[in-house]
Amino acid sequence: MNYLFNPKQNAVLYNDTLYKGSSQYARLFYRTHDIDLINLYQRHQSNKIWGNILGTAGALATGFGVAYATGTGNNKTAGWITLGSGLACTIFGTYLIQAGQKNMLIAVQLFNQKYNKNTAGIGISGNAAGLVVNF
Repeated sequence: MNYLFNPKQNAVLYNDTLYKGSSQYARLFYRTHDIDLINLYQRHQSNKIWGNILGTAGALATGFGVAYATGTGNNKTAGWITLGSGLACTIFGTYLIQAGQKNMLIAVQLFNQKYNKNTAGIGISGNAAGLVVNF
């Protein structure tokens, strides 16, 4: 299983099948009945959802803050506070999204340790190469 970081949507490649999106991830991880994998998947989903909510709210607050801080009205202090709050919210939302991706990467690594049984491998050392086949 491989975890692919894509700018648009993350994907998991497993047994020549590309899994994208929440419902496909759920099918892949829930069929193992492994509590650790399911918890990592659920944390990934929670972090991703809250990160997107906070990132969007932060972007809107930053925009309104810039408008009020640079405007001609009397709300310059409120504008700067809104601007700062928006930036903080956006930064925290980005952190949550990254934490969610880290949880998915850990889930994929854990899945590979528990369920992916390689039958062949290539070893390289110094000036020699070898093929290993498990029977």
